[in-house]
Amino acid sequence: MILRYIGCVIAISLLCIVSEARTDSIGTSHRRDTLKEARITSDRGVSVKTQTGHRRLNNLDFIYGNVVFSSPDIIKSLQNLPGVSAGTELMSGLYVHGGEGSDNLFLLDGVPMYQISHLGGLFSSFNTDIVSGLDFYKSGFPARYGGRMSSVVDVSTRDGDFEKFRGSFMIGLIDGRLQFEGPIIKGKTSFNIALRRSWMDAVLVPTIAYLNRNSKDGEKIGGTYAFHDLNASVAHKFSERDRISLKFYYGRDRLRLSRSTPDTFDYATVDGSGTDLAASGEDEINSDIAWGNMLASLNWSHKFSDNMHLNTIAYYSGSNADVHYNWKDWQFELTEHYDAVDETNRSKVSDISVKSDLDWKPDRTHYIRTGISYQHHIYDPSRNSTIDNDGSILNTVSGKRYDGDEFALYAEDEITLFRRLNINAGLRYVIFSVPGKFRHKLEPRVAINFKCSDNIDIKASYTHMNQFAHLISTNYLDIPTNCWLPSTAYIEPMHSKQVAAGIYSRLPMNFRLNIEAYYKTMDNLLEYSGANTLFPPLDSWEKSFHKGKGRAYGLETEVGWESQRLSLTAYYTLSWSERRFEGIWHDWYPHRHDNRHKLTLMGVWRITDRIDLYANWNYNSGGWMTVPTHIYNPGEVFDRIYTAPNNVNLPDYHRLDLGANFRKTTKRNNESIWNIGIYNAYCRKNVVFVAISEREDKSLYGEGRAIFPIIPSFSYTLKF
Repeated sequence: MILRYIGCVIAISLLCIVSEARTDSIGTSHRRDTLKEARITSDRGVSVKTQTGHRRLNNLDFIYGNVVFSSPDIIKSLQNLPGVSAGTELMSGLYVHGGEGSDNLFLLDGVPMYQISHLGGLFSSFNTDIVSGLDFYKSGFPARYGGRMSSVVDVSTRDGDFEKFRGSFMIGLIDGRLQFEGPIIKGKTSFNIALRRSWMDAVLVPTIAYLNRNSKDGEKIGGTYAFHDLNASVAHKFSERDRISLKFYYGRDRLRLSRSTPDTFDYATVDGSGTDLAASGEDEINSDIAWGNMLASLNWSHKFSDNMHLNTIAYYSGSNADVHYNWKDWQFELTEHYDAVDETNRSKVSDISVKSDLDWKPDRTHYIRTGISYQHHIYDPSRNSTIDNDGSILNTVSGKRYDGDEFALYAEDEITLFRRLNINAGLRYVIFSVPGKFRHKLEPRVAINFKCSDNIDIKASYTHMNQFAHLISTNYLDIPTNCWLPSTAYIEPMHSKQVAAGIYSRLPMNFRLNIEAYYKTMDNLLEYSGANTLFPPLDSWEKSFHKGKGRAYGLETEVGWESQRLSLTAYYTLSWSERRFEGIWHDWYPHRHDNRHKLTLMGVWRITDRIDLYANWNYNSGGWMTVPTHIYNPGEVFDRIYTAPNNVNLPDYHRLDLGANFRKTTKRNNESIWNIGIYNAYCRKNVVFVAISEREDKSLYGEGRAIFPIIPSFSYTLKF
């Protein structure tokens, strides 16, 4: 099969953005070195120093390594790390150690989030103006985390400043931001609020009006898109021992598309006069898609002593997607009428939960964590379809509500032995119940860290994870037509086992070298088996999916060097990711995101205190795609023959991103930053998908289609 590129089109995007550069400390205006704060660092905290596969990112406001629209983004920063596949270019995909993308646990201040992207993945749902940092686990999961089987992304937002007012403001071509924080009662109560909204709808309106005005065939198109989100928090300190905070998040996307086309039909008059008459109508297609999240939580922290504290949180997390479309097609041949379809698909999932965690350090050799949680899940997908065929109306309603209860209890202990050996041993017990089925699972976790010397550590871990929620989809894209559904009497929970081990060293002359290997198995995976359709079947979904298994293994390497002005990092991953579904294929075959090699080179050079430059180069082996290989009985309905799944390896992917920051202090002693960036600097035509076509002799050939060219951008940052 021949793959060839379709040409590269140059596009320019300009953006203004505001963020802030400050410490997280309360009551201080000291400004940190933003270059150092932007680095991705290894784990340092006492509670996580034993875990493999852990990274901690701090002060994400200043990660400029992802320069698309000059906007810092959490998910795209994680995509640079070894062991992580990004999936479709520029999207918010996160496929960790051979995972499916829906098996990542995203937490915002301890609350799970289901929808984590705006604009189809170009922006993540996490506003870095208010984020203080995150912990990312891809192996060695502590027992306190559960519910997903591939990774944990634990994002924390900061409380507002208790001593002074400050904030940031941004206005740009695509979106705008406003962040403001300060004391309500000085030293006691604070607030923090961050708003973000796009106004692509304002850009699209005149563009579409121009296109419609110049339409020669009378076709009219319509379209608008906008997203907005809000983060808000109020924190109050009753005393040095008691603290309470109320946090809220709301995010929403809405996309509307329409097209109308004149439809005419000429025919002779019935009386035979020879005069032609013309009938006319208008064919229409309309779609309206809205999706998003709402999270609310109340958190109480109580400090019994310097070595023991209790954290209790009650929360609500809801995600929903509404997809409505209708079309009308005029018919003239027999009688003048129209056929019409009107359909609405809704996917809703809600969690109501309370959990409590106790941290206790009885002595220098133990750090004990234990906790309990209860979640009530509500899965409520539905479909309402109306078909009008010449006045004959058929209405179909389908859907089913599932209520699930999930109870979890865990305990873990970080044990220090002989000053060189650390062991994190934990056990998590989970109960999941839906009407007609009761399940309970034990999830053992253990991680070991042996310090060979002050500069060399050896780590190993073994973990079990279970996932009771399934993202049901008929395609490979994370779009609002997918819906979350629970494990039932027929559908087993997904399960993974993973072992990981590595050596982590700090070498002379400011070098570091980390090497880590992993092996992971996955069971009870689902793969759609029905006919081509945009929406998953709701009444028969349990029997419309094949059940299979997966395995992933690989080797990850990190090499880094840094000085006061220069930081260089290289990540390399050698990995395999495979699937086996007996109902689809009799043997193992590559997963669609089985990228054999992945290499990321990152550099930051702080030329002066006011100017710094950065560069990222990303390379990975191409993903996989299932395409037909030849035609049998040309002209028949089902005439294309397929061999093994994912039988074509796409071309390799690589691109270079460049950027620079220019800092300045304004007359009012505020800090401003100009950022200039170039995404895909040498305009690499990376294949996103393959279009299959037939030649005249009925043979098949494929064309690799590239979408994203070089994208220059700039932003202006102001902190006040």
